[in-house]
Amino acid sequence: MYTMFLLALASARHSIHITNPYFVPDEKMITTLLGAANRGVQVKLLIPGAIDHNLVRQASRSGFGRLLKSDIQIYEYRPALLHAKTMVVDGIWATVGSTNLDRRSFSLNEELNVAIYDVDTAQRLERVFEEDLRNSRRVMYKEWNDRGFTSRFLEILAFPLKEQM
Repeated sequence: MYTMFLLALASARHSIHITNPYFVPDEKMITTLLGAANRGVQVKLLIPGAIDHNLVRQASRSGFGRLLKSDIQIYEYRPALLHAKTMVVDGIWATVGSTNLDRRSFSLNEELNVAIYDVDTAQRLERVFEEDLRNSRRVMYKEWNDRGFTSRFLEILAFPLKEQM
């Protein structure tokens, strides 16, 4: 799954739309996302506004700065707990499954995704993604950078545990 995700991100030409509840990517995944954004690919991430594991949320949010500075758009879904795990690349390729963008999913858990190379399916998933964005709040760099002491402290506490997430 890890290799498939990296190849999909690296081959994107126009757009990457990711929905994932446990977004704690490793450095290679972050670099690949940044590389896509730097080549002009529109990258949008949809993550939960509320999560069942606050430590994971803090670990995830600690890395937002680099992404936001590279014009990667991050949205927090508000109406309910978000548990979907989807990715659509260029409106023609998609994956849906159980894989989170974290080390546990890629190296420890037994995850299963289906990869779909079909315009109709990919565009249908993009429409769902866009509907979900309408129920989400965009994270802006200034807001993220101005987060309080408590958030920053929890991010520091979560940092050593990122390898386990």
